[in-house]
Amino acid sequence: MRLPIDTSRLKFLVVSEAERMLKFEEGKPRDAWAPRVDENGEVMCRVQLVALGDGEAEIIRVAVAGDPAVKQGEMVRVEAMTAQAWEMDGRNGMSFCAAAIRSVPAARTEKAAA
Repeated sequence: MRLPIDTSRLKFLVVSEAERMLKFEEGKPRDAWAPRVDENGEVMCRVQLVALGDGEAEIIRVAVAGDPAVKQGEMVRVEAMTAQAWEMDGRNGMSFCAAAIRSVPAARTEKAAA
């Protein structure tokens, strides 16, 4: 089950630019794996972000369809984010997905800091 996350009280900073997600293909070397795509055939990317809120920070990776074209060090807005717990081969964690990751204009972030 995908759980929606209210991002309105959080700020997000890009740690590393988007990287294309790959589809695991058993027996093939990683560099030969095909790109992972969503149900519309759009290539999935993952962006590493710092989520800031309530005096705490957490580094997370968020999957999004298409290249969000955001740069390291940029403040961004994450739209329609969801979380889903996973378990595989005795490991577990939380995966995050968003409908969009968009740059926040610099003037807007400066006003928020003032």
